[in-house]
Amino acid sequence: VLSLSYSHDGRSALENWSLCSSNQEKQSLGLSFDAVIMTAPLCNVKEMKITKGGNLFPLDFLPEVIYMPLSVIITTFKKENVRRPLEGFGVLVPSKEQQNGLKTLGTLFSSMMFPDRVPKDLYLYTTFVGGSRNKELAKASTDELKQIVTSDLRQLLGVEGDPAFVNHFFWSKAFPLYGRDYDSVLEAIEKMETNLPGFFYAGNHRGGLSVGKSIASGCKAAELVISYLEKSSDDKMLKEGSSK
Repeated sequence: VLSLSYSHDGRSALENWSLCSSNQEKQSLGLSFDAVIMTAPLCNVKEMKITKGGNLFPLDFLPEVIYMPLSVIITTFKKENVRRPLEGFGVLVPSKEQQNGLKTLGTLFSSMMFPDRVPKDLYLYTTFVGGSRNKELAKASTDELKQIVTSDLRQLLGVEGDPAFVNHFFWSKAFPLYGRDYDSVLEAIEKMETNLPGFFYAGNHRGGLSVGKSIASGCKAAELVISYLEKSSDDKMLKEGSSK
């Protein structure tokens, strides 16, 4: 999204938002919407041009948000090479376990939750490295992270040998850090929503960092949009009725 524009002509609260966006192929202009749900990180929102009634809507009240880096390492192991194949959702590694040589944040037992993602003779694991605990380690090479993950899984699950498959994703700004002054971030989000009718914010910047919390945030935003549109439609009908 390059720019957002809110323009209310006084007749209807609907179709007052126009959006300009671009991708690698083309740039779209003049797309109209009744409401907007924004899920971009605030660091990206600050780079957007937002106007209200033809005037620039300043975003200087948005505070600086600290983001944590994260590496996600996908590995598979032959079932015969995993001596302690724990069942369940996964495992979190407490920070105090670093004294025992564990460097990862945790691992999801992906093939336990979704058996069809790998052949039946393999276990699939999704391991996380970095965050506030090991920011620099998140930036390590794939080979280094492969060794770290294998070492941790050896302690936790008794894996033997090297993984049969490795894939690595690095996110320089994976999630916001909920610090002591994070209330200022929530207040800024509320200010945007209050001053921009039909604008709603969702994602891991409010309510929690997990996938489940982000989904819940999106569902709540959708409910707010429905309520906003219903109220806007009712107001439009009242105005039309009073003008007759």
